[in-house]
Amino acid sequence: MKPRQRKYGTVVGPHPRTANAGMNILRSGGNAVDAAVAAAFTEGVVEPSHNGIAGYGGCMVIYLADQRRVVSIDYNTVAPAAASDQMFTIEKTDTPAGYRVPGRVNLHGPLAVGVPGVVAGLCLALQQFGSMPLAEVIKPAIRSARYGFVPNTANRNGMAGNAKRWLQDFPETARVFLKNGRPPKPGERLTNPDLARTLETVAEGGSSAFYQGSIAQKIADYIQESGGCLTVEDFQRYAPRVLEPYEISYQGYRGYTAPLGAGGLTTLQMLRLIESYDVGNTSLVERTHLLAEAMKIGWYERLSRFGDPDFVEIDISAELSDSFVTKFTPQLKEGLKSPKPGKIVYYEPLNCTSHISTADSRGNMVSLTQTHGGGFGSMFTVPGTGLLFGHGVGRFDPRPGFANSISPGKHPLHNMAPMLALRNDAPFATYGIPGGRTIPNNQLSISVNLIDLQMTAQEALDAPRVHNEGAEPIGVEERAGAEVLEGLRGRGHQVEPQSGIGGPGHAIVLSDDPTVQSGGTDPRGEGRVVSL
Repeated sequence: MKPRQRKYGTVVGPHPRTANAGMNILRSGGNAVDAAVAAAFTEGVVEPSHNGIAGYGGCMVIYLADQRRVVSIDYNTVAPAAASDQMFTIEKTDTPAGYRVPGRVNLHGPLAVGVPGVVAGLCLALQQFGSMPLAEVIKPAIRSARYGFVPNTANRNGMAGNAKRWLQDFPETARVFLKNGRPPKPGERLTNPDLARTLETVAEGGSSAFYQGSIAQKIADYIQESGGCLTVEDFQRYAPRVLEPYEISYQGYRGYTAPLGAGGLTTLQMLRLIESYDVGNTSLVERTHLLAEAMKIGWYERLSRFGDPDFVEIDISAELSDSFVTKFTPQLKEGLKSPKPGKIVYYEPLNCTSHISTADSRGNMVSLTQTHGGGFGSMFTVPGTGLLFGHGVGRFDPRPGFANSISPGKHPLHNMAPMLALRNDAPFATYGIPGGRTIPNNQLSISVNLIDLQMTAQEALDAPRVHNEGAEPIGVEERAGAEVLEGLRGRGHQVEPQSGIGGPGHAIVLSDDPTVQSGGTDPRGEGRVVSL
């Protein structure tokens, strides 16, 4: 989309209903926060594989134009008070993970459910930084739940792939998301009247109606009856947080992301590692080579040392300082000379998340990412609520003794990494992407594309991607071309060609005049850019 002057602004989301919900709020006089909250509530209805209002959580970064300030809201899940690092049986295996939890009960079922943070986080954002009432911004979500929506390809395929298991193990989930026991056909609408009633209760009573009243009691009772450990007291204690974002200077721009347990710290560290290189004037082969080696360093640090800062000692200023760059630059240079095999600290195959970006004509911007975790989260739905729950407990390492091991009241490490960038202290870009562990790496690539290569929002999302979690082989998208793949092999990499890495991402870029905006949506998905 070409940069043009916008009367209201731009909204980009992974489903047409999502983007339209946000734009309708902008047209009604709302700001970028109002639009993001409306879009996020709607997204929680129309992409149930990826997220929901009982998703385990999310995070956002917000640029407030009138204050020239960036803030972050963390609405990550917390482990129930009865959870512990001994709650799951661990069996050793010869799989990539090296272990397994029998029945994967840490991921699917009632024990996987932590306190869901989405409703509290969205309500907090609206209350503190929005301008419209909750009852107004939540209307598009209620309409989508009551009157129906058409699932996109990714969600429809997810329903088809899980139908047999739901019918056997999760009958309420099957009842809500299947049509007479079968997945919806292309173009067929789904409704969720129970969810519409739950959303109406939230619209009337706000966040407290979800966490303090009969909804919380109904959820907790059913989870405990089913063998889980979440209690109504866990709900009552839950609180999202307004936090200072993590921030760096990069090539004259200011980059911001959400704090731990989010994944953006790793993105910022990798940006700091590569900043001394003339990235904008390198070939795609050399650039991918550099990014892959920076990823090896970033992911080993992340998986071996990072966790909830309230439980794990970590100095964020040191993690983003010159001393960090000095410490790891020799390792980066050695890797560039001769790539090493590397190491994965622990394995995680999950990825299923949603990202939304909004910008209004006043220069306010929001970058918002929220999730169930893996596809359809815990797969556990509470009857009478329409609520499918994310697997917040599943985001912890189920083994004891790690920085991200389970502990009561602890926030898990996750991969969401919404980002904002400023240029000359003015709004420049909001961007983000789903995809599990590919998220921090893709945010690195998108940042380079927007800043070093000066791509448009759409070009930055179209470009080929690389992924590495600490060990060879590196994943490289086939769209990079055979010459690039062979060039990387020639530099010593094992290369695994992939049809796609992560996505669908979304981005908005603002010019020096904040009313002149362009949006982009990932070709790997079915998202939509709406600008007016």
